[in-house]
Amino acid sequence: MKLKEKDKCILHSLIENGRISFADLGRICGMSRQGAFERVKQLQRDGIIESFTVRLNEEKLGLSFRAYMLISAKPSENLRKNLVEFLQKNMNVRKIQMLFGRYDFFLELLFRRKEEMTDFIKQIHTFDAVERTETFIVYQTLKDRPELPLLMMLSPPESLPDG
Repeated sequence: MKLKEKDKCILHSLIENGRISFADLGRICGMSRQGAFERVKQLQRDGIIESFTVRLNEEKLGLSFRAYMLISAKPSENLRKNLVEFLQKNMNVRKIQMLFGRYDFFLELLFRRKEEMTDFIKQIHTFDAVERTETFIVYQTLKDRPELPLLMMLSPPESLPDG
């Protein structure tokens, strides 16, 4: 989908500050408050803006133990169904992605303690669909900017860094 420059400006501004007022949004993007409001509503209707949310500091909330898990599963959809339902409902599972390749699922996980992760892994291995898993424990995060590729895509070409 080709976005208008004003829409890119709106999206860029909202990514940087989701609490920005429509008046400030309009001023930054060269339009009226009402114009900014209408463009945001249209971007929502078009499905480009899915939701507005807040980004919390997981560590300060006690979720300081992060891990990633790869799961190789049997091809049977009947067996996978229970596993997927469990993963979708489990509060420690932050993200589930299906993969092509040697593994079928990639999970991003958050826990309060290592023992919670151990219990989670034991639960995963009770599902008949699970053939094998591989777990990676994060000991340090050097960069966590999931919005950065979107910001770069929405930036005018003259503002992008070289290379």
